[in-house]
Amino acid sequence: HDDVFINQDRKLEARRRPARVRTFASQTESSRSEHEKEVQKFDALSSSWWRDDKDPLLLMNSVRIPLLQSLAREIDIPDPQILDVGCGGGYLAEELAKRRFDVTAIDPSEDMIRIATKHAEKYPGELDLRYQSATVEEVTDQFDIVVSSEVVEHVPCVTTFVSQCAERVRPGGGLMFTTINRTVQSWLFGIMIAEHIAGLVPPGTHEYHKLVPPHTLTGAIADCGFDVVAVTGLSFNPLTRQWSTSSDLSINYAVTAIKETLKMMLILKTSMKVNENRDIILRTKNLFG
Repeated sequence: HDDVFINQDRKLEARRRPARVRTFASQTESSRSEHEKEVQKFDALSSSWWRDDKDPLLLMNSVRIPLLQSLAREIDIPDPQILDVGCGGGYLAEELAKRRFDVTAIDPSEDMIRIATKHAEKYPGELDLRYQSATVEEVTDQFDIVVSSEVVEHVPCVTTFVSQCAERVRPGGGLMFTTINRTVQSWLFGIMIAEHIAGLVPPGTHEYHKLVPPHTLTGAIADCGFDVVAVTGLSFNPLTRQWSTSSDLSINYAVTAIKETLKMMLILKTSMKVNENRDIILRTKNLFG
């Protein structure tokens, strides 16, 4: 019960203030230029948000929300606070808030934040939702769950971005990414057909060389002290306009992970030490018969 009261106090405090942010210049000139180019690209698309209820990114909530709900159950923290990194116009953040989650959503694009904020005004006093124009490295608070959906394939450095997101997760908390694999299928269906033929996504949204294979993403997450819970394929049917989860990781996929607590790390180290000692004993027995 003490944990519940602590979490409730934290939640009440969070409602009174936005996430703490800091500003600093840690990026190299080339990565900063690349980051600004991506922001400008999505600024140009900001007016298209919330205009089409069949937008594949909006419809993606049908698979993103259940995955986040499952992750929330895994970490078993009452009323988890969520940070949505790269929230865009608020498709995911607003739906999470409607599901009674406590959500802070950030995006470097001020245009996107204006769009998201304006749409959320349709529900005055109903949503536990705060929007801020910021990058993840500027956020100094920690959260129970950090999610970044369809963002990692646009950042200058995947490992740096993953590390920055991971640092904003409290011990024992959860982390989730959705992104696009770098395969022939993703080039054909995710870029050529989706962007240039079917018009499901604006042309130029994705660059093939920046797409992220699952082993790259899961490796970066594990290096930050997380246990990967699941890697789930996300499939979109353009005829029915429906998303589904599957074992097919060839195009879209999601990764969920849990941050190791100090207790978990001590148990793991102890287990490794026991196994190491057992191996030494076995080798010694074999050596001397």
